[in-house]
Amino acid sequence: MQFTMELAGVTIHVEHRYPYVYQACREFEVPLSEKTDFTVRTTDERIRKEFEAWEEICGCPLDFEVWKGRCESDSLITDICDQMPFYDMFMMHAAVVAVDGVAYIFTAPSGTGKSTHIQLWKDHFGSRAVIVNGDKPLIRLQNGGVYVCSTPWKGKEELGLGPGAVFPVGGICMLKQSPENQIRKLSVSEASRYIFRQVHLSRNNEETFSRFWGLLDQMMTSTDFYLLQCNREPGASRLSYLTMRRKQHAENEKGFSAAQAGR
Repeated sequence: MQFTMELAGVTIHVEHRYPYVYQACREFEVPLSEKTDFTVRTTDERIRKEFEAWEEICGCPLDFEVWKGRCESDSLITDICDQMPFYDMFMMHAAVVAVDGVAYIFTAPSGTGKSTHIQLWKDHFGSRAVIVNGDKPLIRLQNGGVYVCSTPWKGKEELGLGPGAVFPVGGICMLKQSPENQIRKLSVSEASRYIFRQVHLSRNNEETFSRFWGLLDQMMTSTDFYLLQCNREPGASRLSYLTMRRKQHAENEKGFSAAQAGR
């Protein structure tokens, strides 16, 4: 089985065995074409390795027939991630919400509450807010800016936008659960340790890894990073938004003043 999809302007031909893969990606499908940027396919051996990894994570035996489609999908996602740095993008394990056209990224290990937190933003801001992606967004470095792009892999809650959604990034938050809500800005060295653990990328591909490090360096020097320790109450969304928006607003004001001075 095969189909072609487009992610953030990159056309990918996908060869697969199980319907799960197509069902997950069908919203991003484009007509079959010979003009694709690259092709991904996997092997039975790699699918089995993904299955064994899931059994280890879950800590119990699993039914391969139930999991084989998910495992093939995970293997193909890895191959896609290994190609995206050559198109100035990489994939993060994160949840993203945009308010007034500016995106805010929240990353943390699974089970920390990323989806819950971005839903708080949606509840608080209503129509001003959109959930861009709930699990695996693409980060694009372009013209000196950092952007986040939609993908088909939206998490178990299926939260996110369809093809072609792109937003400038206003800030990136590392999320930790806490009884009290507090936020602080992270240094580049602190933030890089968090980010590195949340990137979808094969560490065995030296060329891809080198390209990724260049993109990561660009992101680290052009984006503000924060540590948000929070509970699951609405105040957490207000605190994180006001903190990150303040920086964005200050930069906009600075740009406006410079433009006025140049007249």
